[in-house]
Amino acid sequence: MKILHVIHGYPPYYMAGSEVYTYNLTNELAKTEKIFIFTRIENPFEPQYSLINEKNNNIEIRRINKPKRDYTLEDKYLDPRVDSAFRDYLTEIQPDIVHFGHLSHLSTNLVNIAKEEFNLPVIFTIHDFWLFCYRGQLVDLDLKICSGASDENCFSCAYKTFSNITLENIKKYRQHMKRVRKNIDFYLSPSHFLKDFFNINENLDGKIKYSKYGFNTKFINFNKKMFNKSSPIHFGFIGRVIPVKGIKILLQAYSSLKENSSKLLIYGNSEKYIKFLKEYANENVLFKGGFKNSEINAILNQIDVLVAPSIWFENSPLVIQEAFLAGIPVITSDIGGMKELVTHGINGFIFSMGNLNSLRDQMQKIVNDPTILNKLKINPHSVRSIEEDAQSILNLYEVMLNQ
Repeated sequence: MKILHVIHGYPPYYMAGSEVYTYNLTNELAKTEKIFIFTRIENPFEPQYSLINEKNNNIEIRRINKPKRDYTLEDKYLDPRVDSAFRDYLTEIQPDIVHFGHLSHLSTNLVNIAKEEFNLPVIFTIHDFWLFCYRGQLVDLDLKICSGASDENCFSCAYKTFSNITLENIKKYRQHMKRVRKNIDFYLSPSHFLKDFFNINENLDGKIKYSKYGFNTKFINFNKKMFNKSSPIHFGFIGRVIPVKGIKILLQAYSSLKENSSKLLIYGNSEKYIKFLKEYANENVLFKGGFKNSEINAILNQIDVLVAPSIWFENSPLVIQEAFLAGIPVITSDIGGMKELVTHGINGFIFSMGNLNSLRDQMQKIVNDPTILNKLKINPHSVRSIEEDAQSILNLYEVMLNQ
């Protein structure tokens, strides 16, 4: 079977959740199938839209160079030159099926090309709200959660971002995205929350199923730690250091802890914002910088409690499940797919999203008595293996090809 995966970034150049997941999945699928990748790269030293071909672990990768940023709303979802390169690639490799992961910085028209022009089965793994929201996270510029996608709401948000935007521009964009969604034959959602959102807003009528992310479980060692009353706790944050991840609230909550002998380790590329973030931090906050996903086991070994304080409806954060594989409890927000993964008092603790005092209370409770962590039951077997995930997706491919 020849399978084409389309993703907006692919390792080693891009290492966020959707990119790492796609990397792990395609490498597992490549053990039995012929895998191709269509993705982008940002190289300002080479001509725009030039093509780079690579081969890695039997996977053939085509990267299209797109260093320019999105300056208009239309730039966010359409790019005719990416469309043209994609048509050429489909003609060249003749895949049996196309599996999309994310289209940000590429072109949403790729779905329409695969379905309408090449009549190929199209599968889409949903990682966020990007098929409804050009910002991807249903959060406006003031970091407030959107009440729902509509012509009026999207215009109000876009008006603050793009000059000369009109309501007609928004209507055109939303009609186009509706066409894209209709051209997807089947959706995979790693969280029940996102599955329900798509069903409510698109009425998919059985074209979607819950499908947990798979992980290379053997690369992370389970190590359930035991604590005494005086154990110094190392809290940890791992991920992109951006506002919607709740990093400001975490720093403020941590810095307000009393009688605190703990540390807070921030793993993520914070160089761009570190001057601002240090205003909210105290001397026990350590900014550890960026990392490679291959280093995740070593990083987790440094952490006693992971904090995932996002202020948007995160789908199914990989880092929470990686923490469980390592035997680490998690403190997280009470919304979206985060809430699905953590059961309060069992494998971690839940706090009220965006509420500094609520987060501080959960952290203070642990600082005051670290032995409460001994009672938690972290189950690494709750995390799905990449082998099981890949087999389930292969079964879906076969069903789609036989329809």
